Amino acid sequence: MSNSFKHLLSALLAAFALAGCATTTEQTKPDTDTAAASGKQELPFKSTAVPPEKLDKELLYNYLAGEISVQRGAWREAYEHLLLAATEAKDAVAASKASRLAWRQDDLERATHATRLWVEYAPNDIPARQLAMLAALRNNDLDEALEQAQAILRIASAKGKDGFLLLSTALATTKDKNKLALIQRLARQYPDDAHAQYALALVSMQEKQLTDALDAVNRSQQLAPEWDKPYLLRVQIYATQGNEEGAEQALREAADAHPSPTLLEAYGRLLMQKKRYEKALEYFQRALELSPQDHELLYVVGVLALQTEDWDLAKSTWERLRDNPRYHKAQEAWYFLGQLEELQGNLEEATKNYSQVKEGRLRNDAQIRTAILTGKLGNLSEAHELFNALRLTDPDQAVEIYITEAQLLKDLHKPESALEVYNEAIDTYPQEADLLYARGLLAADMGNIELAEKDFKAALALQPDDADTLNALGYTLADQTDRYAEAYAYIKKALELNPDSAAILDSMGWVLFRMQEYDKALSYLRKAAAKLDDPEINAHLAEALWVTGSKQEAGELLDKAIATHPDNPKLKDVIKRLR
Repeated sequence: MSNSFKHLLSALLAAFALAGCATTTEQTKPDTDTAAASGKQELPFKSTAVPPEKLDKELLYNYLAGEISVQRGAWREAYEHLLLAATEAKDAVAASKASRLAWRQDDLERATHATRLWVEYAPNDIPARQLAMLAALRNNDLDEALEQAQAILRIASAKGKDGFLLLSTALATTKDKNKLALIQRLARQYPDDAHAQYALALVSMQEKQLTDALDAVNRSQQLAPEWDKPYLLRVQIYATQGNEEGAEQALREAADAHPSPTLLEAYGRLLMQKKRYEKALEYFQRALELSPQDHELLYVVGVLALQTEDWDLAKSTWERLRDNPRYHKAQEAWYFLGQLEELQGNLEEATKNYSQVKEGRLRNDAQIRTAILTGKLGNLSEAHELFNALRLTDPDQAVEIYITEAQLLKDLHKPESALEVYNEAIDTYPQEADLLYARGLLAADMGNIELAEKDFKAALALQPDDADTLNALGYTLADQTDRYAEAYAYIKKALELNPDSAAILDSMGWVLFRMQEYDKALSYLRKAAAKLDDPEINAHLAEALWVTGSKQEAGELLDKAIATHPDNPKLKDVIKRLR
């Protein structure tokens, strides 16, 4: 199964399957025994504990000593003081703190005792009941665990919550072997409750009982065909079984047959993982139609519209986010409006939009884009000042900013200016291997082999096992000198470090070609071309094919490559020489 698919489905389960549940670690104040203020039905349990009318000195001492012990990390002392305070004052808060301290120490006996007090003093507190249920499971008391689980269901019903989802959330925190037996008994008691069957499916899946989990999911879907969570759980079960195709099909069918925002978004995210952006955009738009005020959905629609070059949709989406007073990321909207204009070639408008990004996570990137576009618009002096300002305000990124500025100048066919930037950078940061590597690449492109070799070797002195630098040095020697044996040694080591790199496979093929070992060269060059559609790799492969007599194949490869990369100088040079 692909890692992206596993990652997506894990995210689905975390985001959707257990969404909105209280957990056993929730730090809430215990509930009172009065009817819920929101108008829910009266809570089912009454506390019989009678707190003292006033605090005496000993009680106050235990409270204070318990809190101080907690701050000191003296968990055992803290437990004892808080338990005494809880017992004397009939205080659920102190009991809950003592209970959690005991659970933190994995002291089951003390945890059980404190949790029982907590339940006694606040019998409608769901976290108390959850811990009491878990304690009973740990003590192999399935009847007690069942009693606590049924109490959770009654309390949750009174509060308008999904009790079975609260149960499965709590059970997900334990590896106790009895938890499956507990949820099975409950599910048998509620055979017509879709939520009970869903909870059984969740716990069965956690226990790797996947066939039983699917059976429970089926029952849940039959009982509540419009409820989206069982469909997501079915997808997760298929994925756990390694049935990636079945998982994707199940999710697609669920999204089409029962189009809730959750299912549509889930399938849209899967399509994004698979880089099927146009189809993903379709599903996110459908989700947005059902939930038009969902800013997160609108955000993804904006991103996908940029990805698919639907410029009108992208502009209207980001302007809608920018102008919505309830959306608190207007700065990001300005950034993406800048990106929109840049992608369309409207550099001046893009710069204006980027300049509106005054804060937030995209501020630095917006400033870098502004500097780059300023240079592309021909204002190199102003761009240089902007890059300098960025290096002063963000010194941690100074090396990357130097490289960005130099790359801009290289792209603008000003290699000498780029070299000056690298010289200044290396004078300032002489031990930065990335700068040495980048200047070495530029020097190689300029034909300055002496400087390129010097920089690559200096970078290797700092990072001797850097495959990219080894490859760059080896390729430069193979391509621009006759020191083939030396080049081969560097490339061989790089390939050992990174055997799947298309660039390194290409270098190995090229050095073997220069050594006139044509059969081996072709093998490596074909592997490189199969991994990456790159104009330079295709040029090398075409030249090797031509020289070895496969001129028709070489010509077809060149025609295809030049159609895709019409301005690539390497391709143009090979075509000129061979034809």
